[in-house]
Amino acid sequence: MSNASSIPTLPAFQLLGQPVEISRVEKELQQLFLDGEPEGQNSVGVARASLINLALYNENQNGLEEDASVLAELTGEASCRSLLINANLHAEELSARAWVQVHCQVDRSGRKTVCTEQISFYLTGDIPGLLRNMVFAHLDSDLPLAFWWRGEFSDAFEEALYSRIDRLMFDSETWAAPRNQFLRLLSAQDESSSPFVMHDLAFTRMNAIRNAVANAFDRPAVAQQLGSLSEISLRYAAGYHMSAVYLAAWLSIRLGAEIDFSQSKEGRYDFSGARSGVPTSFSISLDTLAEDRVGTVEVDFQLKDARVEISRCQTRDFIRTLTHLEDCPTAEDWLPAKKLTDVTLVKDVLNRAGRNRSFGQILPRLQELLTV
Repeated sequence: MSNASSIPTLPAFQLLGQPVEISRVEKELQQLFLDGEPEGQNSVGVARASLINLALYNENQNGLEEDASVLAELTGEASCRSLLINANLHAEELSARAWVQVHCQVDRSGRKTVCTEQISFYLTGDIPGLLRNMVFAHLDSDLPLAFWWRGEFSDAFEEALYSRIDRLMFDSETWAAPRNQFLRLLSAQDESSSPFVMHDLAFTRMNAIRNAVANAFDRPAVAQQLGSLSEISLRYAAGYHMSAVYLAAWLSIRLGAEIDFSQSKEGRYDFSGARSGVPTSFSISLDTLAEDRVGTVEVDFQLKDARVEISRCQTRDFIRTLTHLEDCPTAEDWLPAKKLTDVTLVKDVLNRAGRNRSFGQILPRLQELLTV
């Protein structure tokens, strides 16, 4: 394997900092902190901060520029050592290139105060174990590893790699066959002596909607009618089908219902419940959201004497809940909902930490819905 200069030069490489030989990555990082400002200003008082290892991996070369921008924004606020790895497993040439840079917070006087370090790699060729070796050789030792895998899992997702991952982040919205990918993940967890915690960004996107649903059904006038719930309608924007399926899975679990496979079909799930205070049967339908609507997923609940409608405000960053009750004015509730970018989603995952029990409870039901 070589550090071959014959690898195609992508424009995004210019965003990755200073090119270095892989054997000198650590020394060059140290030198960046010693050198201080690019203009030669003294860097006394700069803190080198790291509380976690954060790796972002992608096998799509067209996404390298976006990945570099996203990681720079993340590490500009989070204290971590970050690794950006882009791999072309189908290239004939076996090679690796590396870059180093630092992302710093700047005080009011324009001087750097806290800096985090980033190491970037561009790998070519299908070399068994190359990804794993590059990652483990450049981690900040004794710190947990949060690994963000963009795209579908390839053969590079091997036991020797995922057995060392503490948190695995991914986005099932990007998968062509989600059920197969989840089977692979569950198999990997079963094989690992210390299973990683899974975080699907498609599930994280629904945090604000789930909060709005819980608030709506806390209203006494609605809670008293829960047993009469007959239909739930979900409408999802292009690119957010998996988020809608997650919401359907979460709702059915919260309502203590089981899926009726004999009645369910694509785009419509039928459920039956046997718990006191919940509907004995209801359906959840999935349809596409009108193109002129802002938001990811909207949800309506039809009860005997009430209708609850939850959607994103079309002009502001809020989730709006409308509760229509017979012989009563329409009640309107608002909850703040920040814009959903990859950066905000990953920051939410890193800030929450924990074992992500909600996701673990929902995943078996999600697998059932994906078989319909």
